[in-house]
Amino acid sequence: MKKQSKFKINIKKELKTIIFVTIGTVIAGLGILFFIDPAALYTGGVTGLAQLIINIVNLVTGGNLMINLGILSFVFQIPLLVFGYFKLNKRFVYYTVLSVVIFSVILSFRVETPVMGNDILSNALVGGILGGLGNGMIHVVGASGGGTSILFQHWSIKTGRSVGQFQLVLHGAIILIAGLIFGLNIAIYTIVSQLISSIVLDKIFTGYNFMKLEVVTANGKQMAEALKSRMPHGVTMIDAIGAYTNQARTVLYAVISVHEMQRYLSIIKEVDPAAFVVMTGVQKVEGKFTKRIID
Repeated sequence: MKKQSKFKINIKKELKTIIFVTIGTVIAGLGILFFIDPAALYTGGVTGLAQLIINIVNLVTGGNLMINLGILSFVFQIPLLVFGYFKLNKRFVYYTVLSVVIFSVILSFRVETPVMGNDILSNALVGGILGGLGNGMIHVVGASGGGTSILFQHWSIKTGRSVGQFQLVLHGAIILIAGLIFGLNIAIYTIVSQLISSIVLDKIFTGYNFMKLEVVTANGKQMAEALKSRMPHGVTMIDAIGAYTNQARTVLYAVISVHEMQRYLSIIKEVDPAAFVVMTGVQKVEGKFTKRIID
C-alpha cells in the first residue's frame, strides 16, 4: 500500500495564482515602461531606487554611461529573494520569483517617449492606475511583486506594523531625493502617481491589515477544528438559532490577517459549502495576535 503524500496541490488554485501573477506583473510593468519611466517619474521600492541611481549616473556622466533598468532592478532583487527564501513562506517566494523575472524582462526594454507625450500629469495618472491594478491582481492571490515588499513583509510580521508604513518611508526618501536633484515638479507628479496607484490597489485588494471573520454554519465543531488546526489564529464559537429555519447554528468568530482571506474561504467552503461568511476590515487589534505567512 502506497503512503499518501502529506501535501496536496490544488491545481485550480495554483493555476489561478500563476495567471493573476503573470497578468498583474505585465500590467504593472507596462505602466512603468510606457508611462512612468519615460516621463522621468518614479515608482517605489527596488525599481524606484534603480531609476534614481540610473538617472543620477546619467546626470553625472552626461549620458555616457547607460545602465539597463531591468538588469539593475533584477540585481537588487537577488539578495531580497534569497532573504525571503529563508525567512518567508516558500510558495510566496516562488511566485515572487515568477513576478520578478517577468517584471525585469519587461523593464529591460527602453521606451524614449511616453505614450501621453509631454503631458506629464496624464502619464502619472495612467501609470499609477496600471501600477495599482497590476499589483492589486498580484496581492489578491497572496503573492508579491518582490523587491522591498519581501523585507517589509518580514518586518511587518516581526513588529506588527503594516507593510505600508515601511513603504512610505522608502518611497518618501526616493521622492525627496529625486525632487531635490531633478526638480520639484518631478516629485509632485510622482506623488500623484503613487497616490493613484495606492487608491486603485486598495480598491482591488484592501486597505486593511486585519479582517474580522464571521461564519454561520451548521457544522460548527468540524469548522472550528479545521480552521484552528490549519490556520494560525484562534476561533470563538457562539451557539445561535436561525430565525428563518428555527434550526441550531454556530457562529464562528476570528480576526485574521488580510493575506489569509482566500485560504480561510477555501477551508470554509471545503467544510461547509452552504456556510454564510462575512469579512469586514479591522483598523486595529489589541492583545495576542499571531501574524505570519502561511503555506
